[in-house]
Amino acid sequence: MRTTDIQSELQRLFGAGDPAQGGTVVVWHDPDGEFVETVDTLELPGIEVVHEERNKLFALKCLLNDSLDGRRILLYRQRSRRLDGDWLADIEARAASFAADYASIQLRELGAADTADMREVLRAHKAYFAKKTNIKKIARLAESYETPAHLEVAVMAAAVSAEEATAQAVLRAYLIVAEAESGTEALDMLATVGAADSFKAAATAWTGFASDVTDTVAFAQHVLVSALAMQVPTDALGPLERCCSTEHAPFCHALVHEWAHGEQRDDLLALCGAVEDSLGLERALTDVEPSVLTQADIFPCIDAIILRRLFATLTAGADGVDEVLALAATRHSSTWYANLSFFYEGVTAAANMRRFFRDHESDPTDGNPAQVWRDYTRTWYCVDRWYRDLHGALARAITRGEYELDEDFRDCCAAMEDFYKNWYLRRLARRWTHACADDFARLGYANGIPRQVDFGMAEVEPMMRANKRAWVIVSDALRYEVATELAERLERETRGVCELDAAQAAFPSITKCGMTALLPASSFTMGEEHANGKATLAVYADGTEAATCAARQEVIRKHYPDGVAIRYDDFINNMDRAQRLARIGDAQVVYVYHDTIDAYGDKRATERKVFTGCREAIEELVACVQTIVRDFKAARIVITADHGFLYTAEALDESEHAAVSDIRGTVVEAGRRYVIARDGATSDPLVNIALPTADSGPAALTGFAPRECVRIRMSGGGENYVHGGISLQELCVPVLRFTNKRAGTRGYVESTPVGISLVSQLDVISNTLFNLEFLQDEPASGKMLPATYEIFVGDTARMPVSDTARIVADRTDSDATARVFRVSMSLKPGVQTSEHELYHLFARNADTGEVRSLRDLRIRVSFAPSIDFGW
Repeated sequence: MRTTDIQSELQRLFGAGDPAQGGTVVVWHDPDGEFVETVDTLELPGIEVVHEERNKLFALKCLLNDSLDGRRILLYRQRSRRLDGDWLADIEARAASFAADYASIQLRELGAADTADMREVLRAHKAYFAKKTNIKKIARLAESYETPAHLEVAVMAAAVSAEEATAQAVLRAYLIVAEAESGTEALDMLATVGAADSFKAAATAWTGFASDVTDTVAFAQHVLVSALAMQVPTDALGPLERCCSTEHAPFCHALVHEWAHGEQRDDLLALCGAVEDSLGLERALTDVEPSVLTQADIFPCIDAIILRRLFATLTAGADGVDEVLALAATRHSSTWYANLSFFYEGVTAAANMRRFFRDHESDPTDGNPAQVWRDYTRTWYCVDRWYRDLHGALARAITRGEYELDEDFRDCCAAMEDFYKNWYLRRLARRWTHACADDFARLGYANGIPRQVDFGMAEVEPMMRANKRAWVIVSDALRYEVATELAERLERETRGVCELDAAQAAFPSITKCGMTALLPASSFTMGEEHANGKATLAVYADGTEAATCAARQEVIRKHYPDGVAIRYDDFINNMDRAQRLARIGDAQVVYVYHDTIDAYGDKRATERKVFTGCREAIEELVACVQTIVRDFKAARIVITADHGFLYTAEALDESEHAAVSDIRGTVVEAGRRYVIARDGATSDPLVNIALPTADSGPAALTGFAPRECVRIRMSGGGENYVHGGISLQELCVPVLRFTNKRAGTRGYVESTPVGISLVSQLDVISNTLFNLEFLQDEPASGKMLPATYEIFVGDTARMPVSDTARIVADRTDSDATARVFRVSMSLKPGVQTSEHELYHLFARNADTGEVRSLRDLRIRVSFAPSIDFGW
């Protein structure tokens, strides 16, 4: 420091003194004696320079404690500022401190205490701290440095490019480099700044690992298995116990937990994979009871072990299904759930199917049409949805291939296929056909159930009268169970509310029938047409065929002159807002035609992706509703379908086929699930269906449908995805009424995340490890939205003193006991707590950032967790 700068800084310090104290004392600390010959040559007008002399301390103390009115004294001491054991500690405590040596300047720039131990750290890394850029780098890592250990950690952190000067950050950064490059290269980075030896000592002090830190796999094994020892009893680890230190397990667990929930999560995943392979971890833990592994989530292979057992349980039968569902729900909050979520979704779907079988095996096998319809639309449809969830999850899971779980998944799906086809579809179809066969033969429909042909009168007319404009979205093949998911999405993602009903589609349940039946028309009839020497079924609304969007618009305009029929792609994808407004104009009735599901299913090349089409359809329909509400301020929208569909994933057996030749008479048209013939035709194996034909006598028509999930053998096209028949999956079409609600209007309900409450009686934390139970206050349904909460114990400033637990509050059970979450938590190693200070158990909503206190706490632990840095 230049002489002029020293003089200027001293004048500033003396000028900043408090005149009320009667005088000013500044202590110049110069432990290396660099300025012993300079101090007396400085130009300091009005300032007395006093040297500390070994044999004159008493006299000096008397001088400085005497009246100093108007005096300004510079006390020069060849020592660092340290109050412990200092004869002049009282003077030091009230005096300003000054140092001009290079080390003092460095420590000042670092925000570090000026002590002999701190200076020792500077000397140990003299070459490193000689560069100003390195000083700035260390200063950015922490606001201040109170101990030499903390400064030493900062040097390590800078060497391995850690984001902060903490033990966890240093080890995390070191292991990332070691995994990506090599342990030798990682240690060389530390050796370059002279911190290799101190890092080795630190690694032992922090984690208990006393071997070669360049052996990346061994080091990672020790850290990760020690972390696992916090979640699994050591006696369950078996031979893995040799790889861990239970004494250092809290530190290792905190390190891994923080790492797993940070931006470098993928690096940890790679390290976990290397350790799993080196230890044969999945084999080592295979015999551990699932209950022991429930809360363990350090390694993703633990999820693989659990999933493999769950798949095996479900493949075998319905025993233990409640435990399967509970365990799968518990794992939703685990560290690696997202990486294996498709497998857990598959397990949950299969378990729900198994539970349904257990709970409904003794349901009645008879009943009238209305009873069977009610049972399907209230409960039995769920099996179709779970079946879709199962195969949708499988399609996404097999692209990942983690731990070869796709083979276990396929075995489970094969068992579920047998259940779905041979129990569920067969039993439901038999009950429905038995209830409706007479009505089908006599009327052509099941009596006492709302019909698709009444849609215009039942839905369009009332909507138009109440809202001046009727909006109808017709989604081709949107079957009832898909609409239940659509209704849930609309409830969650819009301000509106949904009411879901169902109507009976016209037979045959194909597009030209359903689309025509939904039009506002006075009559719905069928007839036989001939073209190019071929007979086909013709369907009429008010005597007009409506096979195209333009033709449907003409039918609508017979009743509503300004009515509009428009394709979804044109309305959403090919028009901007101004074009949409111009196209709709003053139309009283608007039909929007959407076709995603049928576009997948009706093509042989894509029929196996029909459940992907269902997922896409839901996304598109939500967006369509939002667009209509936004652009047109629509109050009500009805979403329906022309027909549903029947889909089974596996190829059909020969016995599951019928033939057109099973019809005795003249066949007009045939599909996989229906036959249209001239009146007078008969068939023993097929169900006879009356048709609303326009003509009588020789031109009259009759219909036939296969029983159960039988397909009619035909050339070309696929047969897994079919429609046209009389199964409830084909005939039961949704009528989803969406009502938009504005804030403040009657019936408006604000979407709100579900809350959580602490169930455990906890006022004092008396152990570094503790378990808590939480209740999800409400089921996640309707306007009560799923939420993810981060749970931690913190001080009044919300600074965490514990690790952070995650709770994914997405459970839909009405039974409160199924919405209880159990979490294990620990106090952070190295964080000092006081039994006199008040702490809080906080819950932070991970989506909104809102933090609330669930409980006030005291912390009284016999031995507060701490870290011995080894210096």
